[in-house]
Amino acid sequence: MRINEVEADDTADRLMALAQFALGRAEDTSAKMQMPVAAFIKRAQSMGIDIDPDTLQSLVGQPPLNGIFNPMSPDAVELTFKGGDKPGPVKMPVNQAQDIVAKAAQSALNKNRGV
Repeated sequence: MRINEVEADDTADRLMALAQFALGRAEDTSAKMQMPVAAFIKRAQSMGIDIDPDTLQSLVGQPPLNGIFNPMSPDAVELTFKGGDKPGPVKMPVNQAQDIVAKAAQSALNKNRGV
């Protein structure tokens, strides 16, 4: 089944938006680069997309979703985002980076520079 076959108006766009959102959320929170299949399906269904695990499996292997997810086995319980299986540098959470910058700025203000 091709994504165009399940596309009833903007279904493909909504699936892509959901996939992009999930990927961005995983990256922002430094979470595992995967998502439970059941959770993805539940969110898609809450958006009005009629999808089941078999349909999702076939769609994940085709463009445009194959650019976001790794291939999915028939009995998979997790969707893995592309690049999620490769170890990479540990990202610093945004709030930690903001705290470091704020402390450095405060330290610079507190020093008597004599300028």
